[in-house]
Amino acid sequence: MTETIATEVPTFPLARGKCPYHPPAGYAQLREQSPVAEVRLIDGKKAWVVTGYAEARALLADPRLSADRSHPDFPNNAKIMPGTGLPQPVPEGDALTFAQMDDPEHNAQRRLVIPSFTVGQAKRLRPRFQQFANELIDQLLASGDSADLVSQVAVPFPSMMMAELFGVPEQDRPEYQQNVRYLATEPAMLVPTIYSLSTYYAGLFERKREQPADDLASHMVAKNAERPGEVSFQQMLNSAMLITVSGNESTITMISLGTFAVLADPEQAEVMRTDPAGVASTAVEELLRYISAGDIISRLATEDIEIGGQLVRAGEGVIVATPAVNRDPAAFPEPDQLDLRRDAKPHVTFGHGAHQCVAQNVATAALEVLFTTLFTRIPTLRLAVPAEEIRPGGLGVYRVAELPVTW
Repeated sequence: MTETIATEVPTFPLARGKCPYHPPAGYAQLREQSPVAEVRLIDGKKAWVVTGYAEARALLADPRLSADRSHPDFPNNAKIMPGTGLPQPVPEGDALTFAQMDDPEHNAQRRLVIPSFTVGQAKRLRPRFQQFANELIDQLLASGDSADLVSQVAVPFPSMMMAELFGVPEQDRPEYQQNVRYLATEPAMLVPTIYSLSTYYAGLFERKREQPADDLASHMVAKNAERPGEVSFQQMLNSAMLITVSGNESTITMISLGTFAVLADPEQAEVMRTDPAGVASTAVEELLRYISAGDIISRLATEDIEIGGQLVRAGEGVIVATPAVNRDPAAFPEPDQLDLRRDAKPHVTFGHGAHQCVAQNVATAALEVLFTTLFTRIPTLRLAVPAEEIRPGGLGVYRVAELPVTW
């Protein structure tokens, strides 16, 4: 498919404004035009951007949409690898992760990791997440009366999470956690760090085969042994890297932008300070909706689909713009207002349907622990500079490189 769109059709992605936790203003305009609207990608191909909540949920659950990124018509949109200036290669074969493929291969690989992300596992991990949060806030308070929340809390916390989740031995954790932090902070180290972590996981899998425990690496090895040959060793490594990279980046984004959004809103900051534990569950779901870390979900139509008054033809790209979907006023009254007591659980930040994020139970638990601990232990936390002076930053994603806070 090489069809292009007329010049009056918007070019995607749309530009964001100065505030890193607000979506592009153009999303609302697209929704007014149609909840499923035509756009032009960087390579000139036609695609459909979905900004309507009902339409997004329906499409994400529709088996006629493919997640297979190896297809030449898949809307990859010529992204640039952060820190390299090079276009991202289109994955194929063993380079694909389970998030980038369809069933039955998708389900076979997803099955390896499901045991580590149940509600029960999330509950089991909470005490360790609590310990990590306390350690980081101890260090934060010891630094004086001001600090950068990104470098001192948002970046190290997910690296500690990942070490615990995978069952990394204590003696390996300093180097492992440093490598995970490099993924989000050191563009020049990105490629060698990915190779280093992949090599480490290969050795970890072998050790867990001999000495299994109740952790993700052990679960992956055990589930893979139940169906020999179904998932290759390389594909197991790809799954481990997918969870590491996506979990690390999204958690950093949620901690930094979540804290920023709360502190920038005096009324909601007071809600968080008054009852951090009581409001934690709804607050995290609302922040997930409001910030929508992840930005887009891309798919390819394999058959013609009528949706939102439009005909999406087979071979055309579909891009679900999660920040726009999560701010659809038809689903969330006053969607641009942060309301930490809102029932925002039906948001699509974790996706929907067969590819819904497998790690959502653990991710939500970790964020609840972190935000509760942060505002319980530092109730006077506030921004150290005016909100308008905080600028977007990060490697290839929208977040902030620094968040100066004081107390």
